[in-house]
Amino acid sequence: MNSLGFVFSHFIGRFSADSLGERVSRSVCVMQSARPEVSRRVLDTDAPCIVKMKEIAAMRSDSISLAQGVVHWGPPPNAISEAMRGMEDPLVHGYGPAEGSPLLREALQQKLLEENGLRDVAVMVTAGANQAFVNVVLTLCDPSDRVVLFRPYYFNHLMALQMTGSGRSVIFGECNAQTLHPDLDWLEQILSSSERPKMVVLVNPCNPTGVALSREEVIRASQLCQEAGAWLVLDNTYEVRYRGPGVEAD
Repeated sequence: MNSLGFVFSHFIGRFSADSLGERVSRSVCVMQSARPEVSRRVLDTDAPCIVKMKEIAAMRSDSISLAQGVVHWGPPPNAISEAMRGMEDPLVHGYGPAEGSPLLREALQQKLLEENGLRDVAVMVTAGANQAFVNVVLTLCDPSDRVVLFRPYYFNHLMALQMTGSGRSVIFGECNAQTLHPDLDWLEQILSSSERPKMVVLVNPCNPTGVALSREEVIRASQLCQEAGAWLVLDNTYEVRYRGPGVEAD
């Protein structure tokens, strides 16, 4: 018998059935009132702005959302049928490769080669880009490491840094007031200063501005980070929604 079973049987032996419910209720109340606080990191993490905006929009009947263009129709029937057919495979319901399905990873590597000019890249499948960014932060950054985010930044990036303990080491870069493109001259200066960051984050196309970086900008940012020994994280989440000219690896 484990320790929990011993304590419970001893408890039953000492108290009658009538007093058991009352005693358990009082015990639960004591446990709840003595609940410890959550971590300081979570308390210091910003609340997601999208939740606040939804609350504001819900208070008005005349509000029109110009945010994410989520379609109002479902997936194609053949896509649903194929997904259901895949669910019949017993292997789907067990633990799979930690880095994702080999077939899916191969398809993504082919996409990166054909559309982005990236060769011999390591691919990991995640539950969305937010999880991918958290994985990157946990892998590359310690709490004392400096990280560059360009204003206006994607709010979940700052939240991920705050939750992992790096939020106090963020260096905020500014974008051009007219074009909203990141100031790469400033980035060059900060990378050569005593406050040199370990990681630089760019979003392309940017959320929330929608600005798409040029090939020259991406190449320059990459070269600056390489020369300074800093990681460049390029978040291309909205690439599939963008219909402008692509940026390939040099």
